[in-house]
Amino acid sequence: MPVDGKKFKAVQIGGPSGGCLTEQHLDLPLDFDSLVKVGAMIGSGGMVVMDEDTCIVEIARFFMNFTQNESCGKCVPCREGTKRMLEILEKIVAGKASMRDLNLLEELAHTVTETSLCGLGKTAANPVLSTLKYFRDEYIEHIVDKKCRAKVCQALKTIRIIPELCKGCSKCSRICPVNAIEGKIKEAYIINQDKCIKCGACIESCAFAAIEEV
Repeated sequence: MPVDGKKFKAVQIGGPSGGCLTEQHLDLPLDFDSLVKVGAMIGSGGMVVMDEDTCIVEIARFFMNFTQNESCGKCVPCREGTKRMLEILEKIVAGKASMRDLNLLEELAHTVTETSLCGLGKTAANPVLSTLKYFRDEYIEHIVDKKCRAKVCQALKTIRIIPELCKGCSKCSRICPVNAIEGKIKEAYIINQDKCIKCGACIESCAFAAIEEV
């Protein structure tokens, strides 16, 4: 059921503590036992449908941020576990995580689920566990390849100038807020990736469509 030509990717069911399911689950009966078996729950009964432009890792981070804020702090697993999980997810979307972090994230998710006192703590890790189960490859892409296939994670974006199209007008260099674009007039400019903050101002300013985000 694509919208505007976009491909269906996943559905989050049961609210912030629900599970993230895939196309293979679309015909799954909407009952308690069926959903629990695949790492989800009926919960509030709400559904969030996502297409190919959705970053699964960012979705997990978003829901973990909500759950962590909702934690009452009474028990250590939920209070500290959700905080540490959120920190790891933030490292992953920032392109600063390692595979060791991914393993720790999964270990923490199971620990929080098994040892928290209340229902919130016991279900807080569902978005993480379900996305790790069905979309682990996206986590690995973020960590190993420093790539977000949905081009959502700002830190993992790369903006480059296409030499064949650049006219060397210098407009992009003049508009760059951090002076990350270098070159000479009438020659192809280049972007210093160590300086670039990926704001996209240069893309919007280029009259020759010579700058792209990859």
